[in-house]
Amino acid sequence: MTEGDVARGDAAASSAATTTAGRRWRGPVLVVGLVLLAALVIAVLGAAPRTGELDPEAASPDGARALAALLEAQGVRVETVTDLDAATAGAGRTVLVALPAQLSTRQRDALAASRADLVLVRPDERTLTALAPGVRPEPIELPEPTEPACGLRAAVLAGPVDLAGAAYSTADPAAARCYPTGTPSGAVSLVEVRDRGRTVTVVGDAAPFTNDVLDERGNAALALNVLGAHPDLLWYLPVPPPAEPGQERGTSELLPPGWVWGPAQLLVAGLALALWRGRRLGRVVTENLPVVVPAGETVRGRARLYRRAGARDRAAAALRADARRDLAGRLGVPRSAGDGAVVDATAGRTGWPAGAVGALLAGPAPADDAALVTLAGELDRLRSAVRDASGATPGAPGPRA
Repeated sequence: MTEGDVARGDAAASSAATTTAGRRWRGPVLVVGLVLLAALVIAVLGAAPRTGELDPEAASPDGARALAALLEAQGVRVETVTDLDAATAGAGRTVLVALPAQLSTRQRDALAASRADLVLVRPDERTLTALAPGVRPEPIELPEPTEPACGLRAAVLAGPVDLAGAAYSTADPAAARCYPTGTPSGAVSLVEVRDRGRTVTVVGDAAPFTNDVLDERGNAALALNVLGAHPDLLWYLPVPPPAEPGQERGTSELLPPGWVWGPAQLLVAGLALALWRGRRLGRVVTENLPVVVPAGETVRGRARLYRRAGARDRAAAALRADARRDLAGRLGVPRSAGDGAVVDATAGRTGWPAGAVGALLAGPAPADDAALVTLAGELDRLRSAVRDASGATPGAPGPRA
């Protein structure tokens, strides 16, 4: 066997160990990767706005292109805006606030200061406080579409509609309450109130305005009458403006509300995986060596290394240690007795002078390679003398000069 064969065997063993380790960790790595991918998809879907929702240009089911076309056919000029001020939303106009939850504080203040009639589609509590005082949301489950049960002209003409979103209540006796939910609180799905000389209509669901169900029940009639009260309609799709100096939000504020639970779940999963794998030590696995190296080849290889490094002292120490172990075993000398006991027992068995035996077993390092070869030969003679000695025969006369 050559050194190249040994190297190839080591490479094969390393490759086999790497393959085994890769198979062991393939499952956990795949699970962690799937969890990370799922968390990323959930974060992206949760953070991304729903494109086309109540957009008068969108033909998707949640868009409102059909309603915008019907309004323009009736002579209502529809103008889509993403931001406006109080001067733009003047009297004699209707402003449809399609996504009230996206309004900034400045945009709410501008709408509150305007004189236009407002239609709020499923507004949040902050928008109600700013634009429809006295109207508050009711956390109830809405029933199937019902009759309007009010005197509001738009609701009476429409009849039952698809309003299954939010419900609201108000203490204003002059407010129009339409589509009651049948609850003790008197919650309804549509409220119309007067505020500072203008009309504010709160609609609990966007469904009657969308392409998907505009042609069902009285949805179209309700939407056309509520939004077509004036010849000009500002279709407001609010886009939050850039933050003013000193009001910028940090990265954590821009992330979805539940983003912190993703890393927390990954941490818990990692700890559970560590506990699961840590408690399963498993049985001892024996593997066949890819290459069998004969003992003689190992000895010759080590000898070549010693020779290349010029380590005669290390080689001599190895030869003497092996000789001492062999002699101690043959002479019955305990391992704890020390080198002196081995020297005395050897001298007594063979008849060699104790000083000569001590110089062989614990002398100075050889000065050159020839001295190392001589030392090896003398140690072999000494071991042979011990093997051949008997109680009646003193053995060899001593080491060679």
